[in-house]
Amino acid sequence: MENVKLKELRKTHKGITKLSYEVTQILEDDPNGSPLYALMYVIEKGVNTKEKIYNYFKYFYVNEFAYIRLNKNQLNDFLLKGIHKELIQREMNTYSLTEKGTEALLKSKNVTLVTNKAIAFFFSEKVVLLFSLVCLIFMSTFKIIVGLNAGSDALFNEGIENFTDIIKIFIITLSIKLGRDRLGAIAIIILMLITGINLIISSVFSFFQTHTITPSYFSFILMFISILLNLMLLVLKNFVGKLQANFAILSDAKDNINNIRLSIAVIVGLIFALFGVYWIDSIFGIVIAGLIIFDGVETLFALIKFGDDIGIDSFKLNLDKAFEFKIAHWILLVIQEEKLSEQQLNENFMEALEKGYEIFGVWAIFGLSNIENFNIYKILNLMKKKGLVFVQDDKLYLTDKGKQQYHNALSQEIKRVSKDKKKYKNWKPPSRFSKLIWILIGIVVPITLILFAIYVGPIIYDFIINLIK
Repeated sequence: MENVKLKELRKTHKGITKLSYEVTQILEDDPNGSPLYALMYVIEKGVNTKEKIYNYFKYFYVNEFAYIRLNKNQLNDFLLKGIHKELIQREMNTYSLTEKGTEALLKSKNVTLVTNKAIAFFFSEKVVLLFSLVCLIFMSTFKIIVGLNAGSDALFNEGIENFTDIIKIFIITLSIKLGRDRLGAIAIIILMLITGINLIISSVFSFFQTHTITPSYFSFILMFISILLNLMLLVLKNFVGKLQANFAILSDAKDNINNIRLSIAVIVGLIFALFGVYWIDSIFGIVIAGLIIFDGVETLFALIKFGDDIGIDSFKLNLDKAFEFKIAHWILLVIQEEKLSEQQLNENFMEALEKGYEIFGVWAIFGLSNIENFNIYKILNLMKKKGLVFVQDDKLYLTDKGKQQYHNALSQEIKRVSKDKKKYKNWKPPSRFSKLIWILIGIVVPITLILFAIYVGPIIYDFIINLIK
């Protein structure tokens, strides 16, 4: 009966949200990243003595864990917590789940299953590309029209740049189909450089052939909408690019940063145009074009230099900060505790990933879409270059710098765990009243802002313009 009920609940968002609330209260943690849930999962599998549990979690990796690596003391704490909450019971030296624990585990499995399916759909490459395409068509059309009416070269050029971005959507789609996302990323960066060069040329011509710019209320509104949409696309592409380990999408996310810069430059140009200063529009166009070219060259250099060895954690995305990521910290902890060869370390990490993926799905391997082809050598080689680890007698050791980073990793783990404990201590599901309030806010606020922008905004704009004049 319980299985049938859970299958029915799965079909509705309300049902799975209710399940998630129940399980979060029981586990005092999000089921998609709960060590207690993982412990209950393996106990049900028959890993039911302390020795077996220690051995199982010796190599275990989940990206959503606050913990980098579960040690014996932490596992003991979770066993005691499970017993205290009547989820786990102990008979002699053997652990098993109580009836309450079995029910909580089943609900947790369903929550994890449904959220994994939701992520697979809503944060898929197809969805993000379709959303990007719709946004680009909207932004390019209106920017070109408003730019021509306002006489703003910067606004018109940004509309053209958005229109050419549509080509990038097809490049990404093709690179995904061919499985060559790095080449797709290179093509996108080259297009970015071409855009930057064209922008410099047009801005220089505009500077020497200055003409009147007539800002309008809707030109300002359009640019603020553009910034908002590009921020949304930036966050979405960054998430999906890392989730799918797709360099082409990550490269395109960088272009959204450039679009935000361009929109800010256009706004500044329009503001100066109100005072009759029109050349600022061109100056800012040149500056932003320079930033686009510099950023594009830097990223293109990284793509070509590292070739197939480049990883999402180092994709310009900040080679200097690569070691702040949890995988690198996991490596540091393992090397500090054991003397392993590179091959042994890689095999152990693959084992850790597979165990985490079995229980948590995508939450365990965020950013590692091709799990069977993934290996740890890419990150390990970067760590060697940064002087964190070295090889001696075919074994890996930490340098003094690596040991310092090891202690930093432990310190960061303590902070994350402490933050999670505070977050879920005395956690309660939101009341019906609070949910109703948030629903009303989600509906009323956007409608109010739209009506204000349409009917009140122009009056305020005209008042400010007349005041300035």
